[in-house]
Amino acid sequence: MFHRIKNLFGGQKLARQKQRLSKPEYAYLFDTPLSKVPHEWVSLDLEMTGLNAKQDYILSVGAVGVRKESNGFVIDTDNALSLVCRPPVMPTHDTIVIHGLRPIDVENGLSYDETLTQLLPMLKNRPIIGFCVDMDMAFLNAIAKPFLGVELANKLVDVSRLYQQNQHRYDPSQVGQLPHLNQLLEEYQIPRLPAHNALNDAIMTAMLFTHLMKS
Repeated sequence: MFHRIKNLFGGQKLARQKQRLSKPEYAYLFDTPLSKVPHEWVSLDLEMTGLNAKQDYILSVGAVGVRKESNGFVIDTDNALSLVCRPPVMPTHDTIVIHGLRPIDVENGLSYDETLTQLLPMLKNRPIIGFCVDMDMAFLNAIAKPFLGVELANKLVDVSRLYQQNQHRYDPSQVGQLPHLNQLLEEYQIPRLPAHNALNDAIMTAMLFTHLMKS
């Protein structure tokens, strides 16, 4: 009974967001999923100038699709997305050291509207996988709301929390002590791609997700 009520209210919320869209052509983002159990996801990672979605900016976006087939999981790297954005404020030396994106790299990047035009058709209404995905979504919604008129409503899957749930030791009060991505990659013997590259991080997160879903 509880799940039926939850699904009903979830469907009503999606319908309200769809009505408030400033761009009706993106109504599919708020379609109610056909199945309660997802078989397709998108692994997403952003590189930013900082950690505050109210004052920092997105520099690059990486996204790769994941789907479950009869013989296992497939990470669709052939259709992965790697986008460099043009922020309103150029990156400083402190952030360049981390992500390697210089002003010359981003000044010819895509506007945020152009970024969303490419990213949203890939996201659709599929659940979004990420590492500390709440932060990425805060940044993404900071540019999506002005573009769409509403925030995105995709369900989120945080692989660090999924790991702890698999270990039967998830404690919401210990969010600040969640394991680092590199620790989990090492534990599951997942090859490490060059760090602080949005697409590489999205792919590694997708690989970790498939391992956790199998366990």
